[in-house]
Amino acid sequence: MKFIDLFAGLGGFHTGFSNSGFECVFACEIDSDLRALYKSNYGIEPYGDVTKIAAKDIPNHDVLCAGFPCQPFSLAGKKKGADCPSSGMLIDDIVRIAAHHKPKFVVMENVPNILTIANGTFWEYIVSSFESIGYVIEHKVISPVEIGIPQNRKRIFVVASRNSVVKTQSYWPTTIQDSEVANLRDFLDSTLEHKPLEHKKKILLAVWQNLLDNCTLPLKGAFSIVAPEFGANYPLEFGSLTLEQMKQYRGAYGESLAACTSWTDVLKKMPSYAQKNKKVSDWIISSVQQSREIYSSNKDYLDMWIGQLEKNYNSWQILEWRGKLGEYNIYSHLIQFRASGIRVLKPEIAPSLIAMTPTQIPVIPSENRYMSKAEAAKLQFLHTLPNIPDNTPRAFKALGNAVNAKIVELIANNLRHSLATYQAANAT
Repeated sequence: MKFIDLFAGLGGFHTGFSNSGFECVFACEIDSDLRALYKSNYGIEPYGDVTKIAAKDIPNHDVLCAGFPCQPFSLAGKKKGADCPSSGMLIDDIVRIAAHHKPKFVVMENVPNILTIANGTFWEYIVSSFESIGYVIEHKVISPVEIGIPQNRKRIFVVASRNSVVKTQSYWPTTIQDSEVANLRDFLDSTLEHKPLEHKKKILLAVWQNLLDNCTLPLKGAFSIVAPEFGANYPLEFGSLTLEQMKQYRGAYGESLAACTSWTDVLKKMPSYAQKNKKVSDWIISSVQQSREIYSSNKDYLDMWIGQLEKNYNSWQILEWRGKLGEYNIYSHLIQFRASGIRVLKPEIAPSLIAMTPTQIPVIPSENRYMSKAEAAKLQFLHTLPNIPDNTPRAFKALGNAVNAKIVELIANNLRHSLATYQAANAT
């Protein structure tokens, strides 16, 4: 039972299908560094640009695997979808190769947004393209946490099966109960090579922890504390005000606007999220209001605390609590430094590994370190690979782009049963 591995990356499909007993007969990967790693890990030298290879030059195979690039369909990629010619329409090359070789199955993975991009028309395009060459499409959104791996990472898995294949069972893994999910702590090992947390960030977390320890927080559920609102009282929408009217208010951190001689002066004293269109951005309005309430209840302490906070980075001035309720201890949680703020996460499950930026590598604050690339590889079930990129940002980019090999293995097991039944029937 043979498969090919298009857009191979680190080889999540290869590892999963090989573990299920399949043989890889062809691979394709455009990144030259990843091609070299793939050859060293699997003994196969991948072809480069999939758009440049003729379908007839690819060996025959039973399963075509394709984790085609997800950036055009992710939130980070601004959901350009099929409008992104460099990778959004690489689906056409998958269809082109499948039309020529007619494999029994085509297995694909991407972000769930491909279902809704362009009002669903791109997904309709995928389905109709495969139906036109004799395939039936099934899909399911699966996260590693559903099969026991402590990582929240929803991805859509797609199985296109030939009309001639008799389905013997569900293609999808059996999901488990929340209580059966492994704890992230069991995946962590501080003795592995890792990057220490920068001194400035250690100080920053300590400053925020001081706030959590000393303030009354009348909060329920997830919340965000927006420090620039401490002492501020400007209207949330002030575009209709005159300069003279605006001068009676206080901007970020309670700085008076009375001495401003122009709107340029005013906006310099306003938080970054209130400068565009002279209004607070919609996404942060409720947090702004809540933060002003926190200030009013803790004014004396927060007037002192403001002087301790690093204000050179906008995102460092916002704390996004997504952790345990009532247990406001940063050091018993995970952290991500995100563009929207410092996000505090529950410690048992890792957030989705991000390919688009190396700045969101999860932080283990209790150990003052970042998650190691080896730990991240384990979350993608690629920890058995002899080689991953040496450079940490490159490693996390590759792992963030990778397909979760354990999910693939479970799908491959189910396909193998259907394929074996098909082959046995045709042999007789």
